[in-house]
Amino acid sequence: MDDSLSYESFFEGAKKAAHQAMDEHGRREYDTFALFAGVAVEKLAKAVLFSKNPTYLVEMRNGNSDMLLYFGGHLQMDHAKVRTVGAKDAIARLRRLGVLQGDANLDTLIEIRNGAAHTSHDGDEAKGMISPLARSIETLLNDLGENLDIFWGRWADAVRAAVNVRQSEVHRDIQVRIAQARHAFDDRFSRLPHDLKASAISIEPHVTTAGFDYIVEIDGKSYPSSIMTTGGPCPSCTAQTTLIFRMVDRSPGHTQYAPDGISCHVCGLTLGGLDEMAALRDILGPSNEAYEQLRNATHSSFFGWDPDTN
Repeated sequence: MDDSLSYESFFEGAKKAAHQAMDEHGRREYDTFALFAGVAVEKLAKAVLFSKNPTYLVEMRNGNSDMLLYFGGHLQMDHAKVRTVGAKDAIARLRRLGVLQGDANLDTLIEIRNGAAHTSHDGDEAKGMISPLARSIETLLNDLGENLDIFWGRWADAVRAAVNVRQSEVHRDIQVRIAQARHAFDDRFSRLPHDLKASAISIEPHVTTAGFDYIVEIDGKSYPSSIMTTGGPCPSCTAQTTLIFRMVDRSPGHTQYAPDGISCHVCGLTLGGLDEMAALRDILGPSNEAYEQLRNATHSSFFGWDPDTN
């Protein structure tokens, strides 16, 4: 049988496509992500079918009995004429065998993959498809007895985060984005001298400390609506970040600010909104105290008064 139809070929093809899918998602190329994600699921599904019985790969259309004999190992055929089952049918067969369960999100991913391969797609729907990809891959790997860490390599932690139902969707998304920014940064310097990478990390962002966008008048006094300042180390590449605080309480006598965004000019990681910043502090654990210390120092230097009360 053609080596390209071997278990090893299907498995390695799935692994390569899965890594490419995560790379493309990190580059916000969601159409291409869907294409590679669909290929990864399809090839790994075929690896599972092959591991059970090579004849399960036979495309049943047109009643081609020669194909059945070929996959059974008793007939030689021109490799160019060999056809295997498609992604949807491969998934359907694994559901019949009890390997996969019905999953509307996986079905949608395959449909998006087919659309991305043949027509223009805006990618919005594909953006949120990392979780069904990760869940399906994990289920198939378990059936094969293959190691998830070996399959996903540097993406293993991000994939685990993507399927962790104990965390909120915001937490899962941020952990994946941190990993994507880290890997994109590492890839950028992978073939360059180490000193260049260290030099890039050491460059400070061009931020005017305690800069702000506009002034809010409260009880006859002026306050900045938000404050931009240099932040702590980036959770992806450790370079110094830019941190934004937004006014969350504008009551007379009590003006309070909270972290509302963080961006890194080196690896490109960007988080925004109170929910994402709250999730980031939870992910960072004890180190989130640095945000509170920075907030107090920034407000003290800018206003000369307590950061929470006037």
